[in-house]
Amino acid sequence: MEVASGRSTVDDDIAAALRRAVAFAGLFAVTAIAAIACTARTPQPAAGIATDRLMAQEALWNAEATRASAIAFPPALLARRKDPKVATILAEVQQQLSADQSASAARRSAVLRQMDEARAERDLHESQRTVLLVKIEQAHALMQQRGSAGATPALERDLALLKVQEASSYGGVVLASRKLKLLTERMMTLAKAEQARANTRLESVRTQLRGG
Repeated sequence: MEVASGRSTVDDDIAAALRRAVAFAGLFAVTAIAAIACTARTPQPAAGIATDRLMAQEALWNAEATRASAIAFPPALLARRKDPKVATILAEVQQQLSADQSASAARRSAVLRQMDEARAERDLHESQRTVLLVKIEQAHALMQQRGSAGATPALERDLALLKVQEASSYGGVVLASRKLKLLTERMMTLAKAEQARANTRLESVRTQLRGG
């Protein structure tokens, strides 16, 4: 009986130890999962050189979004600009701004050149039309002065030709004006697209700085 009782006690102790081990393992697993979930829910901000680069990029995109001529770097970067790594980042960002500004200026210049051409074409047609309208008016006046005998076949042909030419010039004015309007809209579209792109990049960098 005593042997049986001793064995039962040992078995109970082993069972209790096993239950404690299982409970501890379960608690550890739950804690680990909770820690992972908490880490996933709580973004971790960038650190070190990555933060410096993001801060410089934020200043770059902010300058482009606001159409500033220069980048306003944060004091935290400027205070360490003698650090070779920070100096390299600042130089790269400055170069990026210059490249972006040059590309933007080139796109605008191309459209402006087309606008100048369209404007010159419109002005030419308007000048031609003005001259033709004067000639048409003179032809009508001449026919009225001559009376019923003034409407000669030759004069009527000249008048008809002048009207055709005037209509063609007017069509040229309309087409050139329409082209100029489209180019003006294109210029506005380019400006909006550049600003939208800068705003998108700015928000992306700020999200990364927040640890998103």
